[in-house]
Amino acid sequence: MTAQPADDYDPDDPVEILRVLPARFHEQFLAEYDAAVAGARRPEQYRQLHHLLRLWRLSAAAFSDPGYEARREAVEESVRTGRRGTPIGEIVPDWDERVAAAARWRAGG
Repeated sequence: MTAQPADDYDPDDPVEILRVLPARFHEQFLAEYDAAVAGARRPEQYRQLHHLLRLWRLSAAAFSDPGYEARREAVEESVRTGRRGTPIGEIVPDWDERVAAAARWRAGG
């Protein structure tokens, strides 16, 4: 077995998660972490602590991404308005012409 430095980087370290996680999520993370640590005293719940840390590490990466808020707001707007996804006409500029051409082809001319 080789010796490992005491300060090896661990992305699931709670201190590292807090460093990356935006401040508005710290209270929620700490509450969930405290509950998971308390539960981890029982051997059958120990893995739940690891799962929670991994989930928060991934969440911290997403929440700290510069485009996160814009994407979250777009999803909320879609839910509020009932609009799902991006209209195909915004993705394929000549969509209406393609649909009309397909309709003419089906009609035989």
